[in-house]
Amino acid sequence: MFDFRSFGAAALVAAGIMSSAAVGQADPAIFTAGTETGTRFNPNSATVPENVDRTAYQPVYIYAPGASQARINQVAVGVRQVVTTAAPTAPTVDIEISLVEMTFDSAAGTYDRGSTVATQTITVPSSTVSRTFLATAVWGATDPAARPVVNLMTATNGANGFGAYWVGMRLVGPNALNGNTGIRVVNVPTVGAAPNNFGLFNSITQVFGSNFWFGQTADATTPTLLRDNPARFLVNVLGAAINPVPPAADLKFGKACADLSWFHQPLAADGLTTRWAYANQFMPATTGQVFKPRNVKVAVWRFGSFAAPAPAVDVEVGLFTATYDAVTLARGLGTQVASQTFTLDASSINELQMLSWDIPQSAGLEVALETASNAGQGGLWVGMRFAGTFAADTKNGWRIGYLQQFGGSYNSFGMDDGTGVFVPGYFFGNYANGSAAGAEKPARLVAEVYGDVVDPAPPPPACPADLNQDGVVNGADLGLLLGAWGACPGTPCPADLNADGVVNGADLGLLLGAWGPCV
Repeated sequence: MFDFRSFGAAALVAAGIMSSAAVGQADPAIFTAGTETGTRFNPNSATVPENVDRTAYQPVYIYAPGASQARINQVAVGVRQVVTTAAPTAPTVDIEISLVEMTFDSAAGTYDRGSTVATQTITVPSSTVSRTFLATAVWGATDPAARPVVNLMTATNGANGFGAYWVGMRLVGPNALNGNTGIRVVNVPTVGAAPNNFGLFNSITQVFGSNFWFGQTADATTPTLLRDNPARFLVNVLGAAINPVPPAADLKFGKACADLSWFHQPLAADGLTTRWAYANQFMPATTGQVFKPRNVKVAVWRFGSFAAPAPAVDVEVGLFTATYDAVTLARGLGTQVASQTFTLDASSINELQMLSWDIPQSAGLEVALETASNAGQGGLWVGMRFAGTFAADTKNGWRIGYLQQFGGSYNSFGMDDGTGVFVPGYFFGNYANGSAAGAEKPARLVAEVYGDVVDPAPPPPACPADLNQDGVVNGADLGLLLGAWGACPGTPCPADLNADGVVNGADLGLLLGAWGPCV
């Protein structure tokens, strides 16, 4: 599926990073749950004595570029109440909602809880019908200054513009163990991002774990096909990042929250490199326009530890044109426009390394954009492959992300097969929806591109030494060249006939060699 997010104020408002709310005004949505599934989860268990009082924690990643804090106005948690013939009334229950800071240990690769910033207990009324009740905690309803501020965990996703914290959910009161009541399980968020797992704290054992999930379900028709069950909770948050730094104006694609997973391509046929993998990227463009890149960024995850470091590796990043067959609707790979190789040292921690390739405008690179497949959008591919002695080591990989904040993309990627033939449309399957296929798992490879979308540069003149374009190289052109003598002040610089950035004797020699009528 193709998704596009617009660049500009609308995207910033949706991210909750515009100006402060006025007195009595609610902050915008910074995290919105996905569609409901058919399941619920009660963290407590009446049959396991040590599990009678547990708190579930939803990881909440919000778009907050350059920000280290966010203020929170409102948190709504979906509590699912189910009635049956045997239990025609779902009893009242209290839910304690808390804002908790998140920490990350890069050496161990583990997440934990920091300070608890705010807590409210909401009463969920009894019900005689099955329903999802939004238990809503509000802070600073009439005074934005009274809204609590959380420190954001930016160690894992700050480079992508995202920060994280926890929303804690604890069912309390005499009916907290009732199995007909639980927190609603949902699919991928529509605003913000969250991995498909949650945290759980046991108040009896005082143990916290950050990577709980609900296992897998076998497909109804293909039992060997196992799909991950959804493991996110219905949490909606209104708030705003504090003092964010909007991205550069020439960002055309990017700012995607990374998932907890990464992708390492199989070895290529040469045995010295991995296969090229390609991230599809679209930006606003019209037919015939080209992209002039200034910077390309690619997110590489290093899954290292002191005992088993992620080894040193070379990473080649490339820009490629895209093709599209309007008859077969096939997306294809065009030509490689340019590439840059990075050498990464070994890493003994878990870290995201954002490789940054600066492309000087003097290089004159232009990437033709594919504009046939999506109206008003121009597409290209950003490619990446590993090389060197440890190219095959899976402790290095391309970080997988959710839908980016700017630009358009398909939830898939391209890759060369074992013979070097390009194949589009790779993805990582679906979450479970019972025993059927549910929502797609994230399959975007995290990358960003900066630059300009412009009309293509006109072809070079057939007679470049004819500076005044009158069909003959003569004294008039010599005068223009002498008048431009010295370093070029910018581009274009027509008298710089050999394009070395300076008008000098070399250019004079070329002009004299072309003296006379243009042919």
